[in-house]
Amino acid sequence: MTVCYRPPGNETLLSWKASRATGTAFLLLAALLGLPGNGFVVWSLAGWRPARGRPLAATLVLHLALADGAVLLLTPIFVVFLVGQTWPLGQAGCKAVYYVCALSMYASVLLTSLLSLQRCLAVTRPFLAPRLRSPALARHLLLAVWLAALLLAVPAAVYRHLWSDRVCQLCHPSPAHAAAHLSLETLTAFVLPFGLTLVCYSVTLARLWGARWGSGGHGRCGRVGRLVSAIVLAFGLLWAPYHAVNLLQAMAALAPPEGALARLGGAGQAARAGTTALAFFSSSVNPVLYVFTAGDLLPRAGPGFLKRLFEGSWETRGGSRSREGTMELRITPRLKVVGQVGSNGDPGGGLKRGSQEWDP
Repeated sequence: MTVCYRPPGNETLLSWKASRATGTAFLLLAALLGLPGNGFVVWSLAGWRPARGRPLAATLVLHLALADGAVLLLTPIFVVFLVGQTWPLGQAGCKAVYYVCALSMYASVLLTSLLSLQRCLAVTRPFLAPRLRSPALARHLLLAVWLAALLLAVPAAVYRHLWSDRVCQLCHPSPAHAAAHLSLETLTAFVLPFGLTLVCYSVTLARLWGARWGSGGHGRCGRVGRLVSAIVLAFGLLWAPYHAVNLLQAMAALAPPEGALARLGGAGQAARAGTTALAFFSSSVNPVLYVFTAGDLLPRAGPGFLKRLFEGSWETRGGSRSREGTMELRITPRLKVVGQVGSNGDPGGGLKRGSQEWDP
């Protein structure tokens, strides 16, 4: 592909110094935080084989860390590109590197959507918990995710070209191709998965608040609510600028070439370096959120806190109870019946004879 549609102004990824500087800063910070963070997640979960089976959430997070870590390994290439203002790997490297980036992007957003769906089911359908630990289910879901990501990432390689032997960026043969490609990418990598995530987390929060309201557990529910809000906000805020540029360029491609909207498309092309680097940063924030989730579990469990976090286990000591995990976000309602006494191994503790109490 040698003839490329060029937006008005002939802008490229390297046109704006501010975008290059911002992109370089975000890339370096993402690598410094994300590579050790995701490496720790892989180290913690890859060899974990609990007797009851590894929770589906932990398996999804393991693959999320692999996808995020893979794209972060490419950050030196992009830093060299932005600082030296020349693509260092040639035409084949241009297509291959951006294909890996797109593959990681799709795998990450699909895995995040599955995580939100898993948490929603764990809260609204707790009887499905044993099935969610099925190794066969995990294998099928992961196969579907990676096959979908491999397929959806193909246009990223097809529409990449080395301009003037120095700038690796999008190259569409016509404005219609540009509009279709950029719109489809935003639809499949942001609008649909983010919409599913919002719906799942809204249902999860509504169920948690409803269950905790009657039991006086406002503090715990508030902490879970803050975690869920942080996950959703991180996903949305870090990816929104990239996809806003996509939509801007898609609309500009279909606008009259001499109009203001078409010129804005050129500005979007120049801003793409910074917004792409910000999206890279999303690959480094998940380990930080896991630490935030752990809370007081981190000093007690040490390096093994991730296993305890995802296991969501109950631990009973002398008739008292403590929740060791929050990632599953599970609620298992129990109706305590007449005659139960404390310290019988029931994590809910005891009741006075002749009383009934609903304990979420």
